[in-house]
Amino acid sequence: MLVNPAVIAFIVFLVVYFLGTEGAKRYYDMRIQAFISTGLYDEAFCDLNRFLPRILFTTYQQHKYRFFVHEGRGERELAERMLELMLRMRNSAKRQAEIDALAFNYYAQAGNRKRAKELLADLKAVKGADRAVIADCQLTYDIVCGHRHDMIDKMESLLPNANDAQKGKLYFLLAKQYANAGNKERARAYRARFDELKAAQRPQAPAEG
Repeated sequence: MLVNPAVIAFIVFLVVYFLGTEGAKRYYDMRIQAFISTGLYDEAFCDLNRFLPRILFTTYQQHKYRFFVHEGRGERELAERMLELMLRMRNSAKRQAEIDALAFNYYAQAGNRKRAKELLADLKAVKGADRAVIADCQLTYDIVCGHRHDMIDKMESLLPNANDAQKGKLYFLLAKQYANAGNKERARAYRARFDELKAAQRPQAPAEG
């Protein structure tokens, strides 16, 4: 049985189109993630505004990457807008748990205890949410809002092998725990480390002249 050449041509076109779009998507995905992880937020934002990423990435992916860019730049209002847009989307349970945890950690570090409490409750209500993620968020909430300070030794032991993202959270939680324990000097030291790490990840304004 002979196959219509037009059908073969159409199938070949679909295969080439699929491979091409998937390749382009992976390329920009890796490129944007690399820019964000190295603090090159302007470059990441530039790529996000290009034609191909705007049509290849889902709305959720675009909002998520824009959140990381705005957070890295210190643009709090824009970062929170991206978070709230993602939270209001129709998400699968897995993705809802991911965005609930992301938003919880952001608001906890920003000092918005009310919103952090709401998001922790939302995360716990997500069916099938990772128990380890819930436990981590609960611990963060207990330290930030409940004056807990019994995890200092364990968290300090994790610092040598932590990456920058992990160190940032550890510095923040250690500062909070030392403050809860009444050790203001150690609290200030870890808060300074946290602020220095954040500042190092933000793009510097070009020198004048």
